[in-house]
Parts: sequence; structure tokens; C-alpha cells
Amino acid sequence: MITLLNIMKNNRRFFFELRNYMLIFTFFSLWVSTYFKEETENILAYILILSLGILHGTNDIKLIRKESSDKNRGTSKKILYFYLLFIITGILFFYYIPSMALLIFILFSAFHFGEQHWISRLTKKSIAIKFIYIAYGITILGLLFLNNNLEVSEVINNIAGTYISKDVYVYATIFSFLVLVIISIRLIANKIIKVNIWEELFYLLLFYIIFQTASLLWAFAIYFIFWHSIPSLADQVYFLYGNYKKENFIKYLKSSFLHWIISIVGLAMLFLIFGNQDRLFLSIFFTSIAAITFPHVWIMAKLNK
Repeated sequence: MITLLNIMKNNRRFFFELRNYMLIFTFFSLWVSTYFKEETENILAYILILSLGILHGTNDIKLIRKESSDKNRGTSKKILYFYLLFIITGILFFYYIPSMALLIFILFSAFHFGEQHWISRLTKKSIAIKFIYIAYGITILGLLFLNNNLEVSEVINNIAGTYISKDVYVYATIFSFLVLVIISIRLIANKIIKVNIWEELFYLLLFYIIFQTASLLWAFAIYFIFWHSIPSLADQVYFLYGNYKKENFIKYLKSSFLHWIISIVGLAMLFLIFGNQDRLFLSIFFTSIAAITFPHVWIMAKLNK
């Protein structure tokens, strides 16, 4: 069974070249944020999220089947049932206890972002790496929330009925960053991760500048698409087909197309109903994304494990 850890170790050149493109697209997006109005940024953000963002999570079912190909059919069905249960549970959580659901969603997202970023830097297994995943993800989200605190607090208030002050974002970001630094130093010393600390600090500084310059949605899209969705999509293509050939990316697109269309139609219906209420639509949009994020994070963590 091919694991994503082995994929990343054996294909460092591909991801090095991919990261160069990610930097180019990031700086171009930063330029966009300085020359265009927020309305234009939001349109571009929705285009990226609804295309590559949604796409990278639409092949979960095929990943389930691939992951359980060496097991019996009952195992595959069991995983599929758990996947659907995750979605239903997420929707119910947001409906009945939105505050807890939002907190869990943030922690899930933080872990997922951190896992995607750090998995290629692992040299051997360690329980402590889980804390780096969460600390890194919360640092990223904390920088985003801190630089857009008024708008983020309004979205949270619309979803959970709770208003979060700026101080919470400040303390959470500082604390998570310190945890990230302390654990990273320990793991580097123990040769559990191989990382250029200055490169990582540069990325965090770059994200801070982007989050401070761009609108909330555009800033989120820049990180989510270029630094998470595209690398994750590349991981999945290799996991499913064994290499990064162009025809395999085409196969991935074809196999994802139906699920992607269904997702787009569902979100389009939400837009038709709530599109004239920008803040409310943004809240519902993120709630919908959250409902399908829970099982996606679970599937990717299962594959990485």
C-alpha cells in the first residue's frame, strides 16, 4: 500500500518545483489585492474555491475504495457509512450546537492544514508531530482571523451567536506560534523532522502580509488554494495512479466531475436563496463547506496514518 508519507519522500523534486509555482501565484495574488476592489477579490476567491478548492475534496469516495482495496468489501462499505455519518453529524452539530461545531471545525481545519504542510518534512513517526499539525494550523488561521477580526467575528456571530473579541485572536495566535516553535526545535534536534526554519518563518511572514493586505475571502482563498488544495490534489493523484503524469490528472478530473457538479449545484442554490445577503451567505457558505470538511479531514488523516 502506497502511503502519502512515502509519496512525499520519493517526490521531493516535484514538490520543490510545485512550491516555486505556488510562490509565483501567491505574489501575483498579492498584487491583485493591491490593485482591485474587494468585490473583485471576492469574485476571484469564489471562483478558486468553487473550482480547485471544492475539487480537491470531491474524490474522497474513490480514495476510500483505493485505501480499502486490499481489504474486504465490507470494510469499504463500513468506511463509506462512517463518511456519510460524518456529514450528517456535522450538519446536525451546526444546527443544534453551532458554537461547539464551529470550534471543532476550526480544530479539524487546523489539523488538516498542518498535516498537509508538515507531512513531507517527517523523517520518522512521532506523537509530537500531531501537536505541530494543530499548532501550525491555528497559527495560520489565527493570523487570518487577527488581520480580519471584525469581519471574522461577524461571521462567527452569524453562525454561532457569539461575538469574539480581537484579544482572543491575539492570544490564540501567539500561544500556538510559541507551541509550534518549541516543539519544532525539539523535533529538529531529535531529527524527527527535516526543515529549514528560516524558510518556514518566511512563509508565515508572507501569509501575514497577505492576510493583512487582501480581503478576508481573498486572503483565505490564496492560502487555501495555492498552499493547501493544489498540493493535496497532487498527493491524491499520486496515491490513486502512482505518478504525476498529465493523463492521471485528467483521470482525476473525470472521476471527480460528477461529485464536483453536485457540490456546485448545491452551493448555487444557496446563492440564489441568500446571495443578496452577503454576510449571511458567507456564513452559510462556510457552514456548508464545514459539513463536508469533517469527513474529508478524516479520510486524509486515515490515508496519512
